[in-house]
Amino acid sequence: MGYFLKLFLSIWAGSLWWMIIVAKVLFDKIPTTFLAGVVADQLFHYLSYFSLGMSVLIFFHLFKYHGLSVVKSSQFWLILFVAMIVLINFFGIQPTLEAMKINAQPKEVMESIFADRFAMWHGISSISFLIQTILVTALMLRWR
Repeated sequence: MGYFLKLFLSIWAGSLWWMIIVAKVLFDKIPTTFLAGVVADQLFHYLSYFSLGMSVLIFFHLFKYHGLSVVKSSQFWLILFVAMIVLINFFGIQPTLEAMKINAQPKEVMESIFADRFAMWHGISSISFLIQTILVTALMLRWR
């Protein structure tokens, strides 16, 4: 039982940490921040699907081996919390950022009147991603 759970959490944590590196490289190597942002946005979009899939897979695994008693464990609630962060970011924060980008056209959002709000929401999104990354890593280390 533990082997698959460790594997799932390791892959999930690794993908989250790797995305931080990828985003840094994108903004360092792609000539315009707009284009780097478009590529990073798509990668984060796919990573959100992956994170939701991994949390569902881990939930199935936990319920299969522990039944409903798993609801009493802190690990269950941490995974649920991470999944909620992903959902809030995916269905709340990201659409807000996209709406600001669209409303800013033909300018880039950081050159528009939405720059301050965009920066604030982008910061919230970044912090939520970092929290997600730390929690998944902590869960992985806890189940070592």
